[in-house]
Order: sequence, then structure tokens, then C-alpha cells
Amino acid sequence: MLKHSLKPVELNYSKPIKESPSVKPEQVLDRKRNVKLVDGKVIDKSIHAYRMWFLFLKLGLELEQQKTVLIMKNSSRINSWEKTEQIIHKVKVDKRKYRKWDLDQVLTLSFNAWWKTHRYLFLDEVSKVLKPNDVVLDDSNYLTIQIDKRRRLTDVIKDLRDLNDKKKIFVKKERGQFSINGSVRPLTLLNRYNCLILKLQGELSNSQIIEHKNRYIRVTDKRMVKQGSYTIPLNQYEDLNYARVIFDLISGTKKSFGAKQILLSVCDGYFLKHPTKSYLD
Repeated sequence: MLKHSLKPVELNYSKPIKESPSVKPEQVLDRKRNVKLVDGKVIDKSIHAYRMWFLFLKLGLELEQQKTVLIMKNSSRINSWEKTEQIIHKVKVDKRKYRKWDLDQVLTLSFNAWWKTHRYLFLDEVSKVLKPNDVVLDDSNYLTIQIDKRRRLTDVIKDLRDLNDKKKIFVKKERGQFSINGSVRPLTLLNRYNCLILKLQGELSNSQIIEHKNRYIRVTDKRMVKQGSYTIPLNQYEDLNYARVIFDLISGTKKSFGAKQILLSVCDGYFLKHPTKSYLD
């Protein structure tokens, strides 16, 4: 069985997420995953993205406690006298990046419990009408505009568009802290997370992971459905190539991050991708 860490690990807080029979596969992460309004404010991404960030961070903290070293690439033979070196990375969480997260709580609490007291970290203000006694904030992230209410809404919208064309005041900016870098595909991300945990635990084979009754690996595309199960490509011997599916989910490439790369990015304070590292060099 292919190893993914130098030493065995034992996970007590991080568990794979099984499919609930009462919830559709695309709803397994969060029934309200598309809701972006929270407490009258807005979050940049849907809630499931922050849930997965939290779960990867929890896993990172647990692995760090065990001084886990991930194997990113195994050595391979180039020819009869030369081979590539093994690439490894120690799991270490940058605590400075997560000072406001209360990391002791991340390790022990569920996401729902932690989110209740920490969701403010990810919320932005919804546009609102200021009252006469409201204070205008001296903050570059906010803009105060005076609008004549007697004008038609269509004309006001045109004014805003013209103003933005001239001064670029509504150019989309990344949040200063805890911004998400990359496109979040819920089931693909869940598959990567589940696969990494199951391979680190080392109790199941590749085929057992994919065909498990708890459906830890979900179908992410209708084209992947074959006779009601996950479609597996064939290898050169025309056998089901389970290893290829697992490799793609865990290891990834420099352009498409696998679970181990996502985990290390999270440990460095970034989700989904580190802006400069691929962890494969």
C-alpha cells in the first residue's frame, strides 16, 4: 500500500464524512451551503467553503501534534543508475495566521459550534442607508455616497456605473484576512478530504475506499456514473485503476492541488491554494 506519511498516524478528532441516507449527495456538507447572508451581513463564499477550511485546519493541528511528515512524492527511478529524490513536508501550522481562530477550540469543537463565535471573521457589511446620527467610518474598505432620492433608480445605477468607470471604486478586492484562493467545488473538495484521512489511517485499500458502503467518495459529475457507481478508469491491463483515482485526489499537480497540498496550504494560512508554493519541489 502506498505510504503518505513517514510514520503511522492515529486520528482522534478528524474523521471522514460519510454520506447520510436522508441527504442528497450534493447537500451533504451543508443544507444552506448557498446562503451567503449571515446575521444581516454577507460572506464572500458559501458556508461549506469555510467548513472545509476548518476541517483541514483541524486535521493539520492533529497531525502537527504527532510530528507528522507527509510524503509528497516518492522517489522514482529515471534509469538503471539514477533516481529522483523523495519529497517530504513536515506538517506545521502557522499559529500567527490563526491567532483569531482560537486553535484550541478548532481541534476539539465541531464546525457548527466554532462558527457561532467566529463567523464574524469572515463577514462583510451589506450596503445600507445611514441614519442622521450614524458615524461615517474612516476606513478605506467603505465608501460614502450622497444620492438624491428624487432621481429615478435607473439613473442612480447609471451614475454609480459611470463613477466606477472613472474612479474604479468598486474593483473587487480580496479580503485582507482569510480570503479563499481558488474555485470551491464542494464534492471534489470533500472527496479529497475523505481520501486523505482514510489513506493516512491506512486501514482500507484503494478499492475499499472508493466502494465503501458509507460512500466516502461521491460522484462529482453525471458522466462519472456507471451502473449506479463511481466510474473507475482502466489501467494498461484493462483492470479498474483505483490507484489512479486515489492518486489524483490526494497528490494532485502544480496546477490542480490534491488533498496533501491543500492541507499544507491551510497550515500556512491559505485556502485553497498557496499563492507561491506547490509543495512538490
